[in-house]
Amino acid sequence: MKKDQSEKSIQIEYAALICLSILIFILPIAHTATIRSFALFTPLVLLILKYWHDKDFKWIKTSFELPFLAFFIIALASLPTSVDFHESFKEIRGELIKPIVLFYLTYFAIKKETDGLLLLKVLFLGSLIFSLYSFYDFYKNGGTWFSVTYKAGGLRDPGGGEVAAVYHTMVMPFLFWGLFYVKDIWQRIGLSALLAINLLAFHITFVRAGMLAIAFQMVLIIVLLILQKRWVWSFILLIFAVTVSFVYIENKMFREMHTEKIPSLREYMMMPPEDIAGTSPSSMKQRLAMWKVAIDKISENPFYPHGYGRFLFGKTVRNEKNKYFIYPQTHNTFIGIAFELGIQGLIIFLWMIGTFFFVCWRYWHKSKEDNTTGYLSASLLTMMAGYWINNFFGSFDGDDSKLLFMMLLGIGMAVMHRLPKEKKLLIQKQ
Repeated sequence: MKKDQSEKSIQIEYAALICLSILIFILPIAHTATIRSFALFTPLVLLILKYWHDKDFKWIKTSFELPFLAFFIIALASLPTSVDFHESFKEIRGELIKPIVLFYLTYFAIKKETDGLLLLKVLFLGSLIFSLYSFYDFYKNGGTWFSVTYKAGGLRDPGGGEVAAVYHTMVMPFLFWGLFYVKDIWQRIGLSALLAINLLAFHITFVRAGMLAIAFQMVLIIVLLILQKRWVWSFILLIFAVTVSFVYIENKMFREMHTEKIPSLREYMMMPPEDIAGTSPSSMKQRLAMWKVAIDKISENPFYPHGYGRFLFGKTVRNEKNKYFIYPQTHNTFIGIAFELGIQGLIIFLWMIGTFFFVCWRYWHKSKEDNTTGYLSASLLTMMAGYWINNFFGSFDGDDSKLLFMMLLGIGMAVMHRLPKEKKLLIQKQ
């Protein structure tokens, strides 16, 4: 009987892993909500059944429980003052509870190190298909490599590019650091080729925030390489970064940035949003004007929560004077959180993401350079740097980007934290 139970448990674990593999593959693909829901909630039910069947569940806590709980409470506290209670409740359920559930689902579903690496291999395969479709779509719509005639968005947002750029900046760190982790020459060649394909697919998104995110990621990579005393690699990467930056600037591939007149910080804080936007605002001036509207509204009462939910901004501030440049969301996650939850909510939010960085840094610092913990911690640190830089210029902490973020964090914490802890507990019992 015990043998049958063990086999049944293994089958359930495999089924859950297959579902998570499907999920990490389809997350960047548009119009997959039904498959996504199935791939998320099926393994959740399977694991609950498994633990009920085995009567063997160990809660190996992370450092994230308290920040998660605090942010959840502060989001709930915004409901009474929300401009749209039902919208806030829906956002709490879909953009807060669901990603946290996915984090713990991934965290507990991975039963061995190879499970986590399998999910990353599926992620890499998905990025290849995503990138190849970007090239096809780019050429089909007459895109040119050195001027912005069309922005490739892969299977997510053809013609848009913003979410696709975030996706590539999340995948590429795991490809890059894999070059130091794998030993087989053919695996290194494969990772190098896939990294180059992702870089080219990222380039044709022509997203300025993504370019800035890549720049920050490269700075962080160089710092980590220097701390590892990999002098040659850090020098090569520095030369590459300087050369590519020069090419981009010379070819004016930052769109209107080379002609845009941006006010100084002092001028910006004194100007009304309508003057910042002007009569026919560029996308950059629209963002600057929207941020000023949000900042002005926050300054009226810094601790007042307008309600959790990215799309409540437009409902709250749009009027006849500003409706031509106000989007539904602030296009800045940090200003958006301060607007939605007050300064107290922003402080808790920064504490939460600071905890993510600190934990991954701690694991990187004590790991060996060529082991799985070293690989995952360096990849997560680099990925998070790009993710949060992107969030300065868009509200990407939601939908598929946030789910992928939490899934990657769950993979890392399972392999770096939970599996070693369980192994240690098992040894102590023997």
